[in-house]
Amino acid sequence: MSEEQSPLILIRGLRKQFNGLVAVERLDLEIKEGEFMCFLGPSGCGKTTTLRMIAGLETPTAGDIFLRGERITDLPPQQRNIGFVFQNYALFWYATVYDNLAFGLKVREVPKEEINRRVRETAQRFELESLLKTRASRLSLSAMQRVALGRTLLTEPQMFLLDEPLNNIRPGLRETMRAELKRLQQQLGRTMIYVTHDQEEAMTLGDRILVMNQGRVEQLASPRQIYHHPETLFVAGFIGRPPMNFLETRYQVEDGRAFLGRGGLRWDVGERKSIIEEKAKGDRIVLGIRPEHILPMAEARRKGLTGQAVPVTVDLVQPLARKKIVDLKMGDKVIKMLVSGVSPIAKGEELEVVFDPRKMHLFDQETERVIASGFSSS
Repeated sequence: MSEEQSPLILIRGLRKQFNGLVAVERLDLEIKEGEFMCFLGPSGCGKTTTLRMIAGLETPTAGDIFLRGERITDLPPQQRNIGFVFQNYALFWYATVYDNLAFGLKVREVPKEEINRRVRETAQRFELESLLKTRASRLSLSAMQRVALGRTLLTEPQMFLLDEPLNNIRPGLRETMRAELKRLQQQLGRTMIYVTHDQEEAMTLGDRILVMNQGRVEQLASPRQIYHHPETLFVAGFIGRPPMNFLETRYQVEDGRAFLGRGGLRWDVGERKSIIEEKAKGDRIVLGIRPEHILPMAEARRKGLTGQAVPVTVDLVQPLARKKIVDLKMGDKVIKMLVSGVSPIAKGEELEVVFDPRKMHLFDQETERVIASGFSSS
């Protein structure tokens, strides 16, 4: 895809207010042709409201939406040529798969022979040929999803909008259908915007992820960028299982050496000194470290890592498939460490751990914005 190519969707200054409650505030966004974009965030963050404004189901309080350069902000849904797949699929339960697929074409008064040809082509593409005479109420959830997508595809939309379509499906099947959906999007080459509160879904499906909170954009980036370089405390804590550990520290300089202090512990910041002094609003810095980047001292030494030895007591060990989640008491704070499933670490054990200095994240406590992601001692 050319970098110069105009965006399929362009959003500028989008705002939505409901009776004094601001659901979406000053959203600017560009979505590329053929992109799989995920809107991610907790309930009430504004992601579904944004999707509905793109679809024309909600009217913006302010701002503009453009589709291929045409302003569609005031157009009704039927004139936008955008396909919307709802959480409950919105099928006609007592109609057959054939009639569900054909519905949109019949409404548009497409000739019968053309409807039959296109429905059967779509049924073949979505592996629904053997189910064409089956009522929708008798379908598996996977087949329901394919019917909903196929029906929408038959109307030849310029893009798909999907509002948590896998939300009510059991975990095992959900993973299968997620892979199915991604494969389908790649085959069709169509743009999809997918709303979810599930970070795993967003991280596996999205080419890019728009993380929202309280109606505002926290970060827009690739899944990898969001995980390894979160721009805010919210993103850092929302993305990752178990979530990132946070420690409140004070930035201090003694004898020309800069460090973060917490109690009797000190973490050298080395070459990040100038960045901290440039970006931080004060001396209160939040140190973030993911559980997989906390290492027992012996392992840290094997990997050649040096840094502050942190004395901890093992409070809880939770097996998690091939890993173990270990709760560590660090004074009055509990932090989580992720270790191998064969690790002999046991409850009550006292040990020293090291935070991988290359994987630390620093956030300004006042603004909650990132100062630096990853640093090493000088």
